[in-house]
Amino acid sequence: MFTYAFTWLGLVILIVIAGCYFGLHVIGKKVGFGMWMLIALAIGLVVGAAIQLIFGTSAKSGDTAFAFEIANIAKDAYTNLLQLMVMPLVMVAIMTGILKVGAGESGGAKNTGKAVGIAIATLLVTCAISALISILTTSFFGLSSANLVGSQPSKSNTTLTATLASIFATKNIFAALSANSVLPLIFLACVFAYIIRTMRTESPEAGAKIEAALDVAYEFVMGLVDVVIGLAPYGVFAHILNFGANTAFENYLDLGVFVIASYVAMIVMFALHILFVFLCGIGPRRFFKNASKALMLGFTTRSSMATLPVSIESMRNIGVEDSIASFAGTFGTCIGQNGCGGVYPAMLATMVYTATYGDNFYLIKHPDQLILLIIIVTLCSLGIAGVGGGATMAGLMVFGVLGFDVSLIAVLFSVEALIDMGRTALNVSDGMVAGIVAARFTGNMGPEKHAGHHEEAAAQ
Repeated sequence: MFTYAFTWLGLVILIVIAGCYFGLHVIGKKVGFGMWMLIALAIGLVVGAAIQLIFGTSAKSGDTAFAFEIANIAKDAYTNLLQLMVMPLVMVAIMTGILKVGAGESGGAKNTGKAVGIAIATLLVTCAISALISILTTSFFGLSSANLVGSQPSKSNTTLTATLASIFATKNIFAALSANSVLPLIFLACVFAYIIRTMRTESPEAGAKIEAALDVAYEFVMGLVDVVIGLAPYGVFAHILNFGANTAFENYLDLGVFVIASYVAMIVMFALHILFVFLCGIGPRRFFKNASKALMLGFTTRSSMATLPVSIESMRNIGVEDSIASFAGTFGTCIGQNGCGGVYPAMLATMVYTATYGDNFYLIKHPDQLILLIIIVTLCSLGIAGVGGGATMAGLMVFGVLGFDVSLIAVLFSVEALIDMGRTALNVSDGMVAGIVAARFTGNMGPEKHAGHHEEAAAQ
């Protein structure tokens, strides 16, 4: 039963919206995915703004309200699809990520076990730092989700201790699944993964069967992710259309400010990466000379996994021992990625906190909530960033833990193409930083390779 009465004008608006969807479908077959997303953003903003200019805010007009009540079915459907991915993604991605740890170790390095631990610790610590920087950046830019989605979530009395205690509140796995309780599932995923790793040695045959089944489950979940991400332009259009028709024009700038704030946070974090490698005895010139190719490849391909071979070779040229370069680079594609797993979800969550409490600096004034968010972001970065749409997946997990509405994530899909290049380059960088730190503190850092070759080439 619809709330608003049918009107002929509403039907005309619906036909226009349907025509936009058809146009998007046709355009999507002719352009790349990133361009398709930007076109969906542009069309949604233009049509939404035109409706607002002609009829005023849609919520205040019976004619447009009827049309938007129908059109919002697509918006709500896509939001529900995003939420649907969270629970299976938590279990499968984190278990897979943990099982990868150490699976590709090879000989040749001293203190290999210690190097693995240091590499993983470096990735997680830098992810936590990137979350902190993003929270501060978002606060200083004054970004709020209220300006983008128009609604504010109810205030939560969740405390740091209560949230940490809830991690172990796993009386019933099915109850946790139905309640979208993410933190208990993260804990269970870690426990299950540890058991499977133990079975590798104690019961290899059974362990292999379980890992094979998990691989199938992983492929299925990633297939679901691919389907939902593939529908993103349609979901983006629905959300941006609603945003354009209902949001004051001065708030349109918030999308651009979000892009700028994202790059500010990433540049600051990248500067810290340079500081970390400098403290490990690697000068900026040596680092950039060898890492520039991987960084540029990550920036252009927007895939840290596709960049992995070049990242490993870059670390080897810097002087990192071969096996450490291999496992650090691999870990960097699925654990604690600073851009997708740290910067993005932390910025989104901070925007919701700002909208909820009406204070740009709420998290800074409440250290317990600040620490809680950083812990949650870091935990949710495990095993997520290496999949397609990794930043979105990390954001969904963080929002699932905090109980936030995922509409903001759907709206910001529209500018993904503009910031994902920078996020991927930062992801590639943190993997190389982890390898350098692990090599330096385990005695596996050698001289720069191919230096003589470069000098000969320059002389010629």
